Amino acid sequence: MVDSAASVIKAAVAALKANVVVTTLVAGRVFSDVPEGATFPYIVLSIHSQPFAANDFSGQSHTLKIQTFSRDKSIAGALLVRAAALTALDRNEQALTLDAGTLVKSEYTGFSDAFKEDDGRTWQGYAELQVVVV
Repeated sequence: MVDSAASVIKAAVAALKANVVVTTLVAGRVFSDVPEGATFPYIVLSIHSQPFAANDFSGQSHTLKIQTFSRDKSIAGALLVRAAALTALDRNEQALTLDAGTLVKSEYTGFSDAFKEDDGRTWQGYAELQVVVV
């Protein structure tokens, strides 16, 4: 089994940066590591991976975590960016081109959240996708 986590992150960043709606909202600010002083709004991707094996194949099930950050006066900006990112990646496997492994599915898990950060200025939206690679 090949560890496909880095490939999934790379493909998701590329897919979001290539999506016209997402780019309109965040101007290409899609990160797996946020640079210091990043301009708002932006998207951060992270991943949790778990291997699996069947009789004749093995792979990894990834939880791709999408975090959106906005400094708008209301929660609407973070929610709008979150919705655009989910639309771009949910059940849109053709948008993800992997360097390693074969993508089986990319699907919204149904888990999401949105809240104001402790700084009192930043809104965060959060959602998870299950990405399966064999």
